[in-house]
This record gives sequence, structure tokens and C-alpha cells, in this order.
Amino acid sequence: MHTNWKTLKYGLILSLLLVMTGSARAQITVRGMLAHDLDATPGQVVSGSIIVDNETGAPQQAKVYQTDYLFFADGTNAYDLPGTNPRSNALWVRFSPDNMTIPPNGSATVSYSITVPDSVSEGSFWSMVMVEAVDATSAESLEGDEGDRQVGFRQVTRYGVQIATHLRQSAEQNVSFDGIQLDVDDEGNTTFSADVYNTGSLMLRPQVYMRVFDADGVEHGPFEGIQYRMYPGTSVRQRIDLSSLETGAYQALLIVDNGQDAVFGGQYELTL
Repeated sequence: MHTNWKTLKYGLILSLLLVMTGSARAQITVRGMLAHDLDATPGQVVSGSIIVDNETGAPQQAKVYQTDYLFFADGTNAYDLPGTNPRSNALWVRFSPDNMTIPPNGSATVSYSITVPDSVSEGSFWSMVMVEAVDATSAESLEGDEGDRQVGFRQVTRYGVQIATHLRQSAEQNVSFDGIQLDVDDEGNTTFSADVYNTGSLMLRPQVYMRVFDADGVEHGPFEGIQYRMYPGTSVRQRIDLSSLETGAYQALLIVDNGQDAVFGGQYELTL
């Protein structure tokens, strides 16, 4: 049985992406949060910056570029060409520089501005700014002699910074549930899993938990899920540990709470 209660709020997640193998030479880090949220209105220009640190005693190079970004409950991610996703803001974003050399133990700043079109009315729009280290011996390097550059496999450190613009007025908040199941591992531990979809137009970052009631009406829990960032059209898999419950029949409420009036719920019968 599924009960839709009301509405959600908003969220975030992203971190370090590792690519390739080999000997790492470039060492850069992106300072601070890997997701930037900017409230905006149609026609407005908003701006921000990304600070890139060099934690070594030698100059380090980095390149900056854009992708779109989607993620799904089955664990897949999509980094498509900028502007592919209907809710991408990549074509609104201008940033500088796109290549940089960071001094030893120093930092560099990538400045960006976002021009929101007048035609956009509501909801969340987002894309990814990638900051990727460039090895001094790679073909992409701006430093050194061309003869010193090599083509081959090497370890690359790449940071993905989510840049999201939110037009909150009249934006719809909504979720749906799918893939409901109970899993029991070899040690007898029970996990409730549910795929949660953001079917609205605004990014959500809700608190997720379960309230469980036994046959006598006694409440157990709440059992906490994970607070994920969820963009419109994306989904996440919530896995909630119920191993502390004894064998029996229960009524359970899965609650997705984005604050204020944005609360959704699903009601389920569980037999452990």
C-alpha cells in the first residue's frame, strides 16, 4: 500500500572522482563544498567561485570544463555533454580560467557567473564544473618542452563541483517510491530498501526514516535512512537497517521529510 502525503525540500552530494591508473604526480584539491546552490529569479545574473589548492612544493596544472550530471537508484551516473539534460544550466554558465598553473603551496580561483534566461519560470537547474589535474608530462601540459610530454596511462585526480540554480517560487516538490523489498543477508540481518524518485521540479535533500509498529501498536525506531541530494528526474536507493527488530508482523511508515509542508510517506506491511 502506498500513501502520498505531501512534499519535500532539497539536497546535495558529490565528491572525488578517480580515473585511470599509474603514477600520480599532480596534487590539487578543491577547497570547501563540492556543490554550490544559488537561488535566482528569471533574468538574474548570479556568481560564485571555486578555489583550487596546490598542496605540493612544485607548480601544478589544472584544466576546467563542464559536463551535465545525472544519477540513479541503480548506482549509475551520467556525465553527458553540457546542455544535454533538459534541466541543465551548463549553457548559462561562464567561467574563467579554463586552464591554470597553481603556484607551489598556493591557490587559484575559478570565477563563474550564471545568467538565468527570462523564459525560465521555476525549479532547479544544474550542471557540473570539472576541475582536473594535468600532469606536466602529459600531452595537455602547458609547461615544459613538447619533447618531454608523453602519451599513456596515468592517474588523474578530478573534482566535480555541482553548480545548481534554484527558482523556488511556484516550484513543485514531489517524490515517488519503487523497488520496495526486504533483504536478509547470510548473517540474518534485515534491510528494507526503496528507490526514491524526485518527480517534482525542485531539488530535494530530505531526511528519510521509518516508523515501525508491531501487532500491539508499540512503535520501534525510528530507523534512519541517508540524507541524499536529489535533483528532478534523479533517484536514490534508501537502505534502512531493521536488524534490531524481532521476528513478526509490522506496519511501517517510510517518511521522506523535506521540512515545513514538504513531507511524503509510504505505508507498508512487513513480515520478518
